[in-house]
Amino acid sequence: MSKITRLAVLVVGLMSLFGIMSASAGAVTWDNSGSTTFHATAGTGTLSSTGVTLSCTGATATGDAPTGSTVANVYDVRGTATFTGCLLSGISTGVHCGFTLTGTTQPTTAVTTTGDVDVTCDVTQFNTKICHISGSDHFIYTNPVAGVATLTLTTGGNLRTSNPPTGTCPLGNGDLAHLSETTFRTTAGTSAPILHRTP
Repeated sequence: MSKITRLAVLVVGLMSLFGIMSASAGAVTWDNSGSTTFHATAGTGTLSSTGVTLSCTGATATGDAPTGSTVANVYDVRGTATFTGCLLSGISTGVHCGFTLTGTTQPTTAVTTTGDVDVTCDVTQFNTKICHISGSDHFIYTNPVAGVATLTLTTGGNLRTSNPPTGTCPLGNGDLAHLSETTFRTTAGTSAPILHRTP
């Protein structure tokens, strides 16, 4: 083998090694050493738009979290939330949402996970859909402390209201809605996800 050929083989080998090292350095692993599901409740909350406020006295959320190790830059948790005791213009209103939490970061303390939550909600009155709400908000999930995990949806958000298939949404059509900070808490002693991100 000539010197040039040996040099070419060496260069190719080094490039492959650097490629493997680079891929390994960029790998992210999420570990859930807790429950694959969670059930949490929240207190009062509001969603305001176009001078109208949808207020609720409580909410319940359930979700499914992948167990074990997940190699990915993000960690997704899917679930549903139902808001109770809701009033819109003094009328009893139902609110049911589907959501996907996408965890992206975790401080070095490995206690909280932050990211964005994508939601889509049906707003109903008298069993008829009157509004559709969709968009995203920022969330902070805190691993169980003294047996209680919390999921906080921060104030603001990027949520849009829209009309139902027929009729007009009282919250507006295409309007930006403002969400009050809402914190869901798991029941003390029940299982909840325990998330850790590496590196």
